Amino acid sequence: MKNIYITKPFLPPLDEYTLLLKEIWESRTLTNNGPFNKKFELQLAKYLGVDHVSLVNNATSGLMIALKAMQIKGEVITTPFSFIATSHAIKWNGLDPVFVDTDNHIGNLKVDEIEKKITKKTGGILAVHNYGIPGDLENMEALAKKYKLPIIYDAAPALGVKLDDESLLKFGDLSIVSFHATKIFTTFEGGAIISQSKSMKNKIDSIRNFGIKNEYTVEHLGINAKMSEPNAALGLLQLKYFDSIIEERKHIYNLYKEGINKFVGCSLIDLPKNLKYNFAYCPIIFENGIEARDRAYNKMQSENIFCRKYWYPLITDQKIYSSANYGKLINAKTLSQKILFLPIYPRLEEKVVFRILKIINEV
Repeated sequence: MKNIYITKPFLPPLDEYTLLLKEIWESRTLTNNGPFNKKFELQLAKYLGVDHVSLVNNATSGLMIALKAMQIKGEVITTPFSFIATSHAIKWNGLDPVFVDTDNHIGNLKVDEIEKKITKKTGGILAVHNYGIPGDLENMEALAKKYKLPIIYDAAPALGVKLDDESLLKFGDLSIVSFHATKIFTTFEGGAIISQSKSMKNKIDSIRNFGIKNEYTVEHLGINAKMSEPNAALGLLQLKYFDSIIEERKHIYNLYKEGINKFVGCSLIDLPKNLKYNFAYCPIIFENGIEARDRAYNKMQSENIFCRKYWYPLITDQKIYSSANYGKLINAKTLSQKILFLPIYPRLEEKVVFRILKIINEV
């Protein structure tokens, strides 16, 4: 019995990619904002309906650059319910993460909990569109405006997600998406920073290239976070297939949604009605908590089906963050013990989906 993993990256036909690689071989331009980078930035911005895209080598670099570009100092209010890269980016910048609780159904930051933690030391907010699903954006924007704090969104899985027919990446001061192999859209490794002004894009583009102004002048501190030409070429090709990828994932998501027995004590996360989702994940909630969740998880592992517990344990349960500033985090803790992610990716066989549903409904 072959292994079934939480995801499998979509890759376009190799012969189509090979044609682009031939162009790179002929030009010998491999990096440093080459033609594929420029073209991918423009086409991605057009697809997303945003004005300013800066490609980077991965989303973690993107988060680090975003914090630097916004000139944030002191403490950064953030979430314990995310991948570790969210908080690592804060620490790498020499800043102090302050963790606050989330809502109890999706895992996004609670705005009233953020306000309780704002002090004179607070330099900004690094929030997450958890699973690519937004939280209380309106009140988040109002809070940031009230206290004059920048908002950066870790939007790693949110590519293509729309709220009221507007890209989710238009919210906040900066948004960062990931093109990692585990994401719905991959360039092998990679990511992008979406900014709201040309001046901010220019600043980000400089930071990702060592802070270099010209052949003789380095204006400020920077790092090497440029995307290579082969990565950008793959991104261009992925755009061609992206809408069909989302449709395939939507079909699988709906199979799960229709197949889970409502009497077994678990269900898919409810999506907002005004949200056009990209179906990056398929999260189910086990109302009876960690024991029920782990029974299903272990049973599926015994049948070579490998699900994931996003996000368990919490970031604050890791030793490196044990001394960080945080309270009880009741909602985040409870949610981390109830949630399980099912395999979802293009060409996942329906018979596998039905096997998974059978395990859930029986266990």
